[in-house]
Amino acid sequence: MPIDFDQRHPTHKVNQRALSARLRAVLRAEERPEAEVSISWVNDAEIHALNREWRGVDRPTDVLSFAFDEDDDLDLPVDVLGEIVVSLDAAERQAALVREQLGAPEYDLQCEATFLCIHGLLHLLGYDHQQPDEAEVMEALERKYLAPVSKVDVHALDRSDHGLAE
Repeated sequence: MPIDFDQRHPTHKVNQRALSARLRAVLRAEERPEAEVSISWVNDAEIHALNREWRGVDRPTDVLSFAFDEDDDLDLPVDVLGEIVVSLDAAERQAALVREQLGAPEYDLQCEATFLCIHGLLHLLGYDHQQPDEAEVMEALERKYLAPVSKVDVHALDRSDHGLAE
């Protein structure tokens, strides 16, 4: 069950080994232990272009999930969930906001990148947060799966702007 990484951000880096282990634990807990996922680390400019092209939203965001189209009549020998694209620029800004607003000096880029990947992975697994009851379920799972990395209540941060620059 590989987690494939594509490092396209010019400067920011995360510990991919630790992140891969965390995401594999999520997949096991969600009973998809053999599933494959790709993660791309990008900057704001690249995620902005993707957000505009695929969602019609002309601004950067923090994370995008692209689910493999299960409606295709492809009979693949592997369980490919899709791709998660994370703006490490947005993740860095949001980590700083968590440190400042929530008083969590230990919360860093690694923690926020992990949170964003868990969020994206849950979308690939079929979870959503458009309705209050869906959001409650998804946020509970995010807290559960992030707990080994950070006990900070990341949902206390207003993420309505999804990491946009000020």
